[in-house]
This record gives sequence, C-alpha cells and structure tokens, in this order.
Amino acid sequence: MRVALIPSLIILLWISSCKNKTVPETPVTVSITELKARKCVVDTQCAEIKLAFPVVAGGKEAVTRSINDTIGAFVRMVVGGEPSLPINQAVDSAVTNLHLMLEDQLSIIPDYSMGFVHELTSKNLIQNSKVISFELSSYSFTGGAHGNAGSALFSFRLNNGSLVQLTDIIQDTASLRPLLEDGFVESKYAQTGELYALADLVFPESIPLPMPLQWCIVREGVRFTYNPYEVAPYVVGQTDIVLTWEKLGKLADKSKWID
Repeated sequence: MRVALIPSLIILLWISSCKNKTVPETPVTVSITELKARKCVVDTQCAEIKLAFPVVAGGKEAVTRSINDTIGAFVRMVVGGEPSLPINQAVDSAVTNLHLMLEDQLSIIPDYSMGFVHELTSKNLIQNSKVISFELSSYSFTGGAHGNAGSALFSFRLNNGSLVQLTDIIQDTASLRPLLEDGFVESKYAQTGELYALADLVFPESIPLPMPLQWCIVREGVRFTYNPYEVAPYVVGQTDIVLTWEKLGKLADKSKWID
C-alpha cells in the first residue's frame, strides 16, 4: 500500500506546487497616447482638440485599470466629453460641441478671426516601485480676452492604484502653510528676479495662503501648484513650488515614497 501511495503523493505535490506558482508581474510602463480632432467652420477657423495623455500598462491589472480610469476621467473633463463614452467617441462628441460654440460666436461676431481649442500635454514626473506621478497641463481657448491654462498633478500608489492624498504625505498641514507662503514668494523671485511680499502677489482673501488644489510626489520632495486665479490674478501665472524632503523635515517621511 505504501508503495502504491508514493506516485499519487508525488502527483499531488506537483499539482500543489503548480497552483502556488505565481506568474511574475511585468514592469509598469507608461506610454503617451495622442488624440486629435478638428472640425472647421471655414478653412482658417476651426474647433480643434489636441491631447497627449499617459496610459499605464503592466503590473497588477486592477492597479493599472484604476490609474487609467482616473486619468481618462480627467481627460474627458478637460475637453467637455461625455463621461460614459469611450475616450475616442468622447473626443469626437467634444469637438462637435466646440464647433457649435464657434459657429455661435461667428453668428454674433461675423468678423471673428480665431478658432477654438482644447489642448492637453503630459509629463511623467517620477516612477519607482511605490509611486508614479504625472503632470497634465491643459490649455483652452473658447473666446474672451485670453485662454485658460493650468496643471493637474496626480500621484498614484502602485500597490493599489489609489490617488495619494495630501494628508497621506503631510498630516500637519498647519506647519506646511508658512513653507508654502515662503515658497510662493521664492518662486516668483526665481521667475522675475524681483522680491515681492506675498500680499503683492495674491488676492487679499488668499492670506493666509490656503492649501493648493494640486500636489504630487517628485524625487526631490513634494511639488505644489497654484493655478491662475486660484489664489492670485491671472497675470501672476501658474506658481510651482517644490518643497524638498530636507525642507519638509519631520513633516514628511521620504522613505515611505522614495526607494
């Protein structure tokens, strides 16, 4: 009986070992997908959409799906596309709507000479085994004195695909505020060579400076972005502040995010 059991035992062990084997994950990769759509009223006046956005592949399927879904939802929002449609169809519907807006503009101002546009460009700011961060910068012109531009920042955890919240990085946001105020002034000094007081740059109601709507993890530390009109007039422009891990000190744990 013992001899007869040995082959069966070997087979069971072999089946068990096969079941326990895990297929190694492929590395997470990022590619840039470009989509363009154009619809003209006349040859020189067109509604145009030009997009370049990241698509993540590899790794855990649920993680990449979560990241791509979040980015896709933002892309649809930028162009005014229908959220429930596949991205290509959403862009097609959005350019049709933009074309109708341009036609309305021309019916009101027949000698209007400009087209309407939605644009999006993208940068991969950091990627390691723990986190991946993107900057998606948009520009839209649909009439008026000037277009509207701004950047959205995203950091995703690569273990589950969720967005990193600011309080995941820095819990003591009260201590963060003075660093942001100094960083805002220093950023404008780096751009212009002129030293301003914060009150010279932002709206009166933006003192004390509120937490920004956009942040992400970068290799050097944490980047914060204030978009035009968020806390300051349009002329001040986009303000990017990078607080290094050294400057943040005990406020943030670098080892949690950087390999």
